[in-house]
Amino acid sequence: MLHDADVQGLLTTADAVVALDAAFADLAIGQAEVLARQRIDCGSVKLSTMGAVWPQALFAAIKSYLTVNGQFSFSTTAWDTATNQVLFTLNGDELTRLRTPALACLVAARTVTPGGVLALFGAGQQGRAHAEALQSHIGFREIRVVDTADVSIWCTQASAAWQCPVRQTRAQEAVNGADLVVTTTRAKTPVFDGADLAGSATVIAMGTSLPTGRELDDATLQRADRVLVEWLPQSMVEAGEVVLGMASGALQPERITDLPALYRAGTPWRQRGDGILVFKSVGIGLSDAAVARALWHRCTPARAARALASA
Repeated sequence: MLHDADVQGLLTTADAVVALDAAFADLAIGQAEVLARQRIDCGSVKLSTMGAVWPQALFAAIKSYLTVNGQFSFSTTAWDTATNQVLFTLNGDELTRLRTPALACLVAARTVTPGGVLALFGAGQQGRAHAEALQSHIGFREIRVVDTADVSIWCTQASAAWQCPVRQTRAQEAVNGADLVVTTTRAKTPVFDGADLAGSATVIAMGTSLPTGRELDDATLQRADRVLVEWLPQSMVEAGEVVLGMASGALQPERITDLPALYRAGTPWRQRGDGILVFKSVGIGLSDAAVARALWHRCTPARAARALASA
């Protein structure tokens, strides 16, 4: 049994991005498969499961999480597919904290030029993890933060740590001229006006995975040259931006592409350098499996070293 304390600090954002890149490349050629999220709920309690098999990496994993009154509790079980043996169970949220911003970095690295302006919506645990990961992996000259709470103290601390201006502002000011807009909120309605986006912006929506909620409005979807998702079978039924955007007529199926298709094509992820690109994430089991495998490979020697040191 592993806990957050066993794996904290073992992987960098770059490590997690490499793991995700390899997993999606194998999914594109049929060397991995995804178990779509399943949900059941009763009253204020919801149980969700998702997973993947990755025989090419001799690995499979299932992540389960309980949601009680909006609070999450995560557990991941992993197997060695060569021996059909359980490798570990990991309890805690470190895996999710790592893989979600790493996925944003994977997309941003292919669609954003370093040294630009980042607009971040949501400065909770995930928002701060995204800001840190994106600043270390991509690098921005300015970060604008939008949150319903006063996060000015964190902004000041982040500005000193990253040696760039980090300031809290309003939505319109944040989006105006931003090269990358990232949303990590629990909002069920759009958090900014897509008409304010720069014509070459990349927009990465990492918040809700429910088909009834959305962080991006119809204007954003209408202006987008391309809308990227992780994996069409899950995104077409879970991603609120996709489900609601198609229902309103703001989004057409031919403008939606998933990551396996991009990996198979081997072409640039941007169709035009000056067009808006949207990536909507709902979180899929393959991402959890990829980062769980990377954590396991780092954790095993680390645990052995600690055991020797305490002997």
